[in-house]
Amino acid sequence: MNSYRSYYAICFLAAASVWQPAESWAWGGEAHQIIALVADQLLQTQDQPTHRKIAGILATDKSNDWTKTDIASEATWADALREKSPEGRAATSKWHYVRLDSEKPDLNKSCFGRPALPAMVPASHAPQDNCVVDKIDQFKKELREPGTSQSERLMALQFLLNLVGDVHDPLNTIERNDQTGSCVAVLPPGARTPVRLTTYWEDTLVAEAMGKDPVKAARQLTGSLTPAEIQRWSGNTADDWAQESYNLAKGIAYNFPAHAHAGETGFPVTKGAKDPCGAVPVYRLEAGYHARAKAAIKEQLAKAGVRLALVLRQALQ
Repeated sequence: MNSYRSYYAICFLAAASVWQPAESWAWGGEAHQIIALVADQLLQTQDQPTHRKIAGILATDKSNDWTKTDIASEATWADALREKSPEGRAATSKWHYVRLDSEKPDLNKSCFGRPALPAMVPASHAPQDNCVVDKIDQFKKELREPGTSQSERLMALQFLLNLVGDVHDPLNTIERNDQTGSCVAVLPPGARTPVRLTTYWEDTLVAEAMGKDPVKAARQLTGSLTPAEIQRWSGNTADDWAQESYNLAKGIAYNFPAHAHAGETGFPVTKGAKDPCGAVPVYRLEAGYHARAKAAIKEQLAKAGVRLALVLRQALQ
């Protein structure tokens, strides 16, 4: 049994009682792959030593049967852990988000009081009640420390490849009691059937903005980056990145005009299943909203790639 499976199996009984029904898990696989590939391309051209160190760490991944072991695939490993392992889902789900109150955002409160990682406890074995910004800092520190074990170093890298992307998803940084946008429906311009807000933002818009090929999309994003953008986006901390995403959630993602409300709808489910959302509000989107949202998605993916490269460079130099 893999080390991460062994650990999460041990903690499952303690954690299972607080496991919640499935909800949106932030960016889909395509977005995570694009972000990782942007970072990879930046490091390949700007920091070959760090690029080689990353390749060396990923080469130690010998028992992973959930994803391939290239950097783009490894960026989806932490989500595969939640999808394929009930134990992993219970232990790590809260690590992927920070849900700031939509009216009174308080990072300390949303990060469970920001508890320190207990002494001698690996970041991958930390308590459930940690938020994404704290996990980024913990795994970054762990990756930087020379005494970190090989297996823990691999997990630190796998989580960072995923979590830096997660904190750039606007829906992942705000609490509106709608299961991260799963319990809100939107009707995009020209569409006849409503979709969940989370599907629209994290899948539909990504595909429209970047196409269906993550490699090609990453090349386009990397090629369009200016030195000024890279410098501007390489500052600040994960706390700041979360606040930035929160502002986008309020200013764009949930900024529906009052006249946009178009009744309610329910979503189809498999036979015998029940959608925990029930009837949800529907908002008819205008072309202006669609254009702003698509532009925001493209910029967030680029920022996440630049900042992932920065985090990995700082951790591995």
